[in-house]
Amino acid sequence: MSTILDELKLKYNSGTIVTKLIYINVLLFFSLLIIDLLLKFLGSSILSIDLLGLTSDKDELLWKPWRILTYALLHGNLWHLGLNMILLYFVGQLFLKFFRSNNLLTFYVFGALAGGLFYVVFSTVYKHADVLIGASAAIYALFFGLISYNPKLPVRMLLIPTSFPLLYIGYAFIAIDLYNIITDSNAGGSISHFGGAVFGYLYMKQFEKGNDFLGNFADKIINIFKKKEHKFTTQRGQKQRSQVPKDDYAYNHQKVEKQKKIDAILDKIAKSGYESLSKEEKDFLFKEGR
Repeated sequence: MSTILDELKLKYNSGTIVTKLIYINVLLFFSLLIIDLLLKFLGSSILSIDLLGLTSDKDELLWKPWRILTYALLHGNLWHLGLNMILLYFVGQLFLKFFRSNNLLTFYVFGALAGGLFYVVFSTVYKHADVLIGASAAIYALFFGLISYNPKLPVRMLLIPTSFPLLYIGYAFIAIDLYNIITDSNAGGSISHFGGAVFGYLYMKQFEKGNDFLGNFADKIINIFKKKEHKFTTQRGQKQRSQVPKDDYAYNHQKVEKQKKIDAILDKIAKSGYESLSKEEKDFLFKEGR
């Protein structure tokens, strides 16, 4: 058992941000499932969905504002979880071919927020009472961000022998969601999809101009905590750091230089597209992405 856990931990630590998000979603699903079963056994009427799922009740949302984001961490069943994680894997890997991990996280988190806001507005206007859960809106933000960036990007699907523009899949998703809204079949979920899609598409237009204001805001918040952690480490761990071998410094320097090169290539892709890269840059990116 410990071997399996160690292997999972290794894959998590060495994986991309997409791998980490999938791990987090799966772990939370089974953890909350076990907690809910225990609560039911103890006779409690309160479940995780009551604390983390998003409702249109304004008073409830006022006292539990975290639900505008935490709903994206919940899934109704294994089928719901599996479909979202498969879609996240393929869309996320495609997103990382053009952008960095922190960019993906920006689109994912704020896409979930946009989906939640769309749902709250829709539910208030049309008196929709369902509780919203699922990471779909966040994934839609990634997907439609890619469509905004390169709508003609050729993609292939299983059992289809030829490639076709990414935009065509976007049309199919929109058609399905419109049908769900018209027939009132998971209308709230489909509205949240539109929120994520609209955010992803429009924010990418700003992102391409170099205006990543949400990402910059998130970085500033993260840096505040990093500085506090660094200050604490400096005060408590100066002696330990002084004993680090010189080989480790050389390794860290090499790692930083390599990351700078990767970031420069990704910035070039963001500004001019993948085809603007030289053969050397493409080979380097391919090698580092394996």
